[in-house]
Amino acid sequence: MDEDTHAIVRLESSAPSETDAAQELAVHPPEELAAGVAKVLDLITERLELEIPHPSTARRVRGARTVSREFVLSLMAAADRRPDLSFFARFDSAEARAVLESEDAYRLTAERTAMFLASLKYTIEARWARVVAGAMFAFTLASIYAKDPNNADLAAEVENMRRHLGRKGVRKKKAKKGEPPE
Repeated sequence: MDEDTHAIVRLESSAPSETDAAQELAVHPPEELAAGVAKVLDLITERLELEIPHPSTARRVRGARTVSREFVLSLMAAADRRPDLSFFARFDSAEARAVLESEDAYRLTAERTAMFLASLKYTIEARWARVVAGAMFAFTLASIYAKDPNNADLAAEVENMRRHLGRKGVRKKKAKKGEPPE
């Protein structure tokens, strides 16, 4: 984030130093991207002044969920009308107003972040599903070729893969109610 304009700017890739090159460290783009995203998230956390959940305050925060917005609004109005009453001095109307004004923006940000997180998790699973589909197709073809006696070495590899897959063989169809199993 640019500290002067408070705009999020693209992170520059740093060139490896001579010592890094000597150590032959490989920088993988997904790892570099993840590190960049983590930095941006840290900046956003700092900019929004987000609080980190803590067990010592969790009960108080959880309990506050049961107090309605309308109650706080009516207390703010009473405190503003009667500043002469000392018991209203413990209640900070200005802070309450600021929290209420920012609450909708924070909720919108939380919802959008949840959507982003769901997309990120789904992307990981979808990419893995494509890899698995290709692997299962190749495994099926390898299993067919392994049945040929000339491919004994492939048969041993297929058995090893089958063991790693954790499946015994072809699945049997479930019997419908009232029908004997096959």
